[in-house]
Amino acid sequence: MATRSPLLLKLMARIGELEFEECWIPGIGGRHTEADWSSSGVIRVNPMPHVVDSVIHELLHECFPAYKERAVRSLTGKLMKQLSDAEIQAIYSEYRRKVDE
Repeated sequence: MATRSPLLLKLMARIGELEFEECWIPGIGGRHTEADWSSSGVIRVNPMPHVVDSVIHELLHECFPAYKERAVRSLTGKLMKQLSDAEIQAIYSEYRRKVDE
């Protein structure tokens, strides 16, 4: 096994010492926020943008099976930039509804 970075080991140890919260974090300047840290020691994680990005990516593969991975990645990025916060929340809600069926 490859040698692990001391920094990686330090970060992994910190996981047990901090508080995490999974929640919606509003975007700033048209950019979707995936996580932030506060000096109080709480790390907030917003899974919605990443999940919606993955859903769109895989839907593109399903709709356009002949597209190469590079084209799908590029198109996914362009489509994600067009989505508002409300649209990301709506797509995520529909995704969760389907997962929970």
